Amino acid sequence: MNIVKPLKLILCSSIALSIALASTTLAPVSASANQIASQVVISPISSINLGGTVTISGTSTNSEVIVKVIRPTGSVLFFDIVKVTNGTFTDSFVLGSNESTGTYKVVVGQADTVDTKDLIVTAPIPPIVTPPVTPPPPAGGGGGGGPSNIVTPGNVEISPNAIISNKVTGPDGKVTTSVTIDNKLLGDAFNQLKEQGKTDGAPVIAIKISNLEADGKTKVSIPASILLEGMKSVSNVVIRIYSDKESYSLPLQVLDLETIAKSLGADSSGVILHINISSMGTDIEKQIQESAGKKGATSLGHSVDFGVTAEGNGKTVELNNFGTHYVDRVIVYSGSIDPQTSTGILYDPTSHDISFVPTVFEANSDGTTKANIKRNGNSIYSVVTSSKSFDDIKGHWAKSDIELLASKMVVSGTTDTIFAPDHNITRAEFAALLVRSLALTSNAEAASFNDVHATDWFAGSIGAAVKAKLISGYEDGSFKPNAPITREQMAVMVAKALSAAGKTIESQVELLNKFNDNFKISDWAISSVSQSVKAGIISGMTDTTFVPSANASRAQAVVMLKRLLQYTQFIN
Repeated sequence: MNIVKPLKLILCSSIALSIALASTTLAPVSASANQIASQVVISPISSINLGGTVTISGTSTNSEVIVKVIRPTGSVLFFDIVKVTNGTFTDSFVLGSNESTGTYKVVVGQADTVDTKDLIVTAPIPPIVTPPVTPPPPAGGGGGGGPSNIVTPGNVEISPNAIISNKVTGPDGKVTTSVTIDNKLLGDAFNQLKEQGKTDGAPVIAIKISNLEADGKTKVSIPASILLEGMKSVSNVVIRIYSDKESYSLPLQVLDLETIAKSLGADSSGVILHINISSMGTDIEKQIQESAGKKGATSLGHSVDFGVTAEGNGKTVELNNFGTHYVDRVIVYSGSIDPQTSTGILYDPTSHDISFVPTVFEANSDGTTKANIKRNGNSIYSVVTSSKSFDDIKGHWAKSDIELLASKMVVSGTTDTIFAPDHNITRAEFAALLVRSLALTSNAEAASFNDVHATDWFAGSIGAAVKAKLISGYEDGSFKPNAPITREQMAVMVAKALSAAGKTIESQVELLNKFNDNFKISDWAISSVSQSVKAGIISGMTDTTFVPSANASRAQAVVMLKRLLQYTQFIN
């Protein structure tokens, strides 16, 4: 995750506006006599571990400086405009733990008056952990113990000898691999996790399966009774099903197994949980490629359907709504993938449409790339690449963010070539963008406002936003979808989106004291505004003013969305 310090949504100076954010240097402009005489000096920068806080300071004769940090690959990691006070400046940001180690370049200044320093980024030294001793298997049965699970801190790998696979080829030539696990060793895995005690993350029970056949399916079946019994001792366990090319991590907390059993008219002892991973055949791959082409994108292929069902009493129910829990699934692709121009997508086989889904890319040491796709439901997922820009954002302060989210199909222009970055954005438009950013399912029926009709283009998004508790209306039952959204209204929606994404941020109202006009923030918005400010997603119009009632622009909305997606670790 790249967490960057908020870019102030202010009217930048004419010099700052001439800077192209995507460039790797501070673009030179015609220098005046004053500019030539100006100076900037960066103080020495200490090396830092991944995940640490980078502080950049120094002196300058200018009134403000532009701070840019460039990755070893040449792409821009961080950009900000900083005021110079009494001849000094300082700026800081948190370096994402998933960034690369190496030498980064820090560039500070204006136009061709700049100073540079190297920033050395190293990996943190891991703590010394004494591996737990795996207890010997119980004696009995044939004089030898059964197969043992492999135990590491926070993780139990089910022994391959405990996994039974049965492949069946259907009349259509498709191969289905049914997988079951030795119930005793699965139960032992929970006990082994309990004995380890608390770990930094959620404890994992890992089950390795064979690589999927082309257009094939793997179904892993687990008795609900074993899971319910195990959760009594380790409630937050994650079941991870994985192969060399795919994986699916299911937190058992997202499933109410007792309620699911009742919905099937069965006792939990008679319910089987099925975790399904299916490779898409050429027909679906072709449809996804065609859908991507209509949006100016290219599919990378290797599309996978992830699903969970429960079976009991002769009935089957699909489990496809995990609320605020965004479940991780991974698809591995050969070669490198640029996270700036690539995104995971959800494919809807009914509408034949593709849409953005939160995805973080990670390069593997063997040259492959791991796409970690996150969503609170199941479907068919893949990865596409796209590079989108607009004629009217050249030189605009939000150019790089607009291009980033347009390439990821989160935002679109008013036409194919025009984005209109400085136009106001409406309440309905921003709600729709939040719904798209969180990959929520359209739900027009839930749009219960008296001024939102089923035929409106935004009805499905408004309904989804209502269901996810992102929005609320006015006392008269209206939503005012076409009214421009204000900055405080946007901050409230952002805070609710953070909650919908499973992120808990405590309100810290004293953070608003730095704004001279904080008394103008509506009572109903104060807590949410402080949360959004604390998360670094929204900042003041200036250092001392928030201007809560000002209308937000389309460019400002894009910047908010990018920060939201990075804060929630939904994009790199």
